[in-house]
Amino acid sequence: MTEKVDARVWLRQHGYPHVADLIEGVMEEWRSTGKGTRRDWWQVLAGDSKGRPRVIYGREFPVLRAAQIRQGKPVTDNAIWRDGEGPVPPKTETGRWGSRSH
Repeated sequence: MTEKVDARVWLRQHGYPHVADLIEGVMEEWRSTGKGTRRDWWQVLAGDSKGRPRVIYGREFPVLRAAQIRQGKPVTDNAIWRDGEGPVPPKTETGRWGSRSH
């Protein structure tokens, strides 16, 4: 079984601490308002269907090349990446939600 890699951990290890901080800010807002919201942050960081940044709770998240690759999406010109990022963590199926076709 593949070990699940938390997006925030990978982001901090690969030079995107500001993105991990954005995620933690949203999650803290959810906690403070009593929401049990969950999100696939890799999906958020892969952008929308046209590769544009997603906005969650008024915060715009950058599009990351690594996230697009991980999610099996085409890499768009606006996707950011850093030399030497290392391998993209594989997707893991939790069995919690089924896949959706768009």
